[in-house]
Amino acid sequence: MIELSSQQREIVEAPLKPMVVIACAGSGKTATAVRRLAEMRKRIDDRHGHCALLSFSNVAVDTFNKDYNALLQAEPSDNRRGGVEIATVDAFITSNIIRPHGHLVMGCTRTPFLVHGSEPFLANFKVWDGKRPQPTTALQPVIVKGVGLQFEVGRANTVVDPKTAAEAIRKLAGVGAYSHALGSLWALKVLKTQPLIRRALARRYPHILVDEAQDIGNLHQSILMSLQDAGTQVSLIGDVNQGIYEFSGATGAFIQQHADRDEVDERRLETNFRSVPSIVAIANELSGRTDTAARTAPATLSGAYYFAYKKEEKDNAIKSFAALLGQAGIGVDDAAVLCRSAEWAADWAGGEKEQGQGVLRHFVNAAIQRDKFSRFDDAFEHCCAGVVGLLDDSHGALLSELTRHSGVERNFQALRRVLWSFVKDPARGVPHASLVADTDWQPALLARAETMLAILSAEHGFKAAATWKAKLAKRKIFNQPLMRPAELGIEVLPTFRVSTVHKVKGESIRGVLYVCNQSHLDEMLGGTETEVGKIGYVALTRARDLFVLGVPATNLKKYAPRLDELGFTKAGGA
Repeated sequence: MIELSSQQREIVEAPLKPMVVIACAGSGKTATAVRRLAEMRKRIDDRHGHCALLSFSNVAVDTFNKDYNALLQAEPSDNRRGGVEIATVDAFITSNIIRPHGHLVMGCTRTPFLVHGSEPFLANFKVWDGKRPQPTTALQPVIVKGVGLQFEVGRANTVVDPKTAAEAIRKLAGVGAYSHALGSLWALKVLKTQPLIRRALARRYPHILVDEAQDIGNLHQSILMSLQDAGTQVSLIGDVNQGIYEFSGATGAFIQQHADRDEVDERRLETNFRSVPSIVAIANELSGRTDTAARTAPATLSGAYYFAYKKEEKDNAIKSFAALLGQAGIGVDDAAVLCRSAEWAADWAGGEKEQGQGVLRHFVNAAIQRDKFSRFDDAFEHCCAGVVGLLDDSHGALLSELTRHSGVERNFQALRRVLWSFVKDPARGVPHASLVADTDWQPALLARAETMLAILSAEHGFKAAATWKAKLAKRKIFNQPLMRPAELGIEVLPTFRVSTVHKVKGESIRGVLYVCNQSHLDEMLGGTETEVGKIGYVALTRARDLFVLGVPATNLKKYAPRLDELGFTKAGGA
């Protein structure tokens, strides 16, 4: 059992009232939140009431469930799981508001279902942005100060005429469909127009604790405040310095706004149990915090380093990082290369030329995720999207059901097993990514898809689209493998996990290489006032033992003095 610090114990044992916990990186939020949840559950004098612990990722929820179940092992059998719900914020909203009650405001006659944007029937649901039609599912509701709610679409964030957007959204809702972005809007409308439902939810969930609260956007904030107005006590735990979702309205300001309320108790976690002292010291300089490192520096190499790299010579940077890891005694599996954007991550991962188009592209991505990165969950989701794309338009809600991370209905479990078998087995399912795409991989996929569709029809009643073979035609498929095999005689480099910073948020990684361009560096070294500055801070604070900053060679002279001043050490050049 983990020994809690005095700050953690004070939070766990605090009176049953709304609370805000401002927590530094590596502060043991998981242990604190789980024990606070258990303590809250004990103190609720209402057999109908549940305590909810919510976060923003399935990884966090899995960790909370694991730790909470372990905590219960020491409890008497009559004090077990009852009265507690652990879920993502979106799953909580979906299961408690949208699915059971969304039809009341959406104007549909069925249980609402989430669409991902790739479902074939969505071709009939478009919205005019003033110049061209866009998918209705691409609409993003945005609350603008002084303006209110508006809808934006596309990379240019084009503002769509309010009446046009509302009509397109109503049309989509009429068949029971909603996108991820629009789901919170419908949930909020339920709470605003159905006071009985709002009060019933507040009765069922008298206490809600939200982890990673800096990621709460405007719509999620409005939903939580609506429940609070009906009687729910809302507690938040998070770190404003790690608010890296400003593009979705999550600025982190809600944490301090909530803390400023008279009835809310503000607490702090200021001990970093994750990182070595030199990394914590730099994090303090960047964020303006005064956190304490619980660890001492190991005997091996540790701390924060930087080296120069040339983008056209990425292999040299990887070798330099591997050499530092060797000195630190850190294995490849305990390290990661982090990037600011998905495009950079794909480039540093050695991404092959993109192949496939439309439905076929989903199967291409499934093969690459499975065979190159061993990411079977991502491969499964791509496979599901591809399979649904081969079916006729009558299966609109199928993709949503297949990719749900919890609460999958019994009649879909057998179907999921079929698709898991198809994506896991390169001999009989999605072909291996090392095959030549146009002559071997695509023909094999076509034959195996026909067999699988026959099984889905005979055993599950799903009908293939009349044009399914055309959807797997050789569009943007080339005479080369989807994944380049290692060539004989070429030095084999370590295969590091390469990821965006957003995807590793909340993780603890022994060795981190964060590769930057000049603008990334400017904002990181400028502190945590900007979103990109916060992304750099999150990258830094993922590292347990070793953090390495990749600086463009042309900018090294400019940045070296500032890096030295902060406490970085210059490593060998790349």
